[in-house]
Amino acid sequence: MLRKYTLTIASFVMAAAAAAALDHAPSKADWDETAPVTHSLNRDEGTVADQFFHVEWSAAPGRDGQEWITGYVYNDFGDTALNVKLHIVGLDSTGRETMDITRPVQGTVPGNDRAYFDVHVPRSTSYRVAVTGFDFVEPEGGK
Repeated sequence: MLRKYTLTIASFVMAAAAAAALDHAPSKADWDETAPVTHSLNRDEGTVADQFFHVEWSAAPGRDGQEWITGYVYNDFGDTALNVKLHIVGLDSTGRETMDITRPVQGTVPGNDRAYFDVHVPRSTSYRVAVTGFDFVEPEGGK
């Protein structure tokens, strides 16, 4: 049986849990729809995927202004993952984002194991690389 975990659903569950923990839930009178958003989820704060995966990687110059990013995605969960996607952010010398792309990891990432990846990306001074999407496959017969 295929069990799909998406960041959207997990993020919703986490947001609902955080809202339930608030001492004062805002009422409709407290809500100002014209007020600017003062905080949103920052990529540096981590994602649900960070609970299940970590990435080790290195970058090397490629051709035509491209860079090779190679490494391993580690699946710290027991179920095999497929459709794993890497979120790669290029940064300039001041730490400002210069590019933001998603690349797939080919094949599966076995549970409690790792999978190799190599991707081409535009050249930047430095990068952030993290898992941004995945599906888990439940073993035959469930758990």
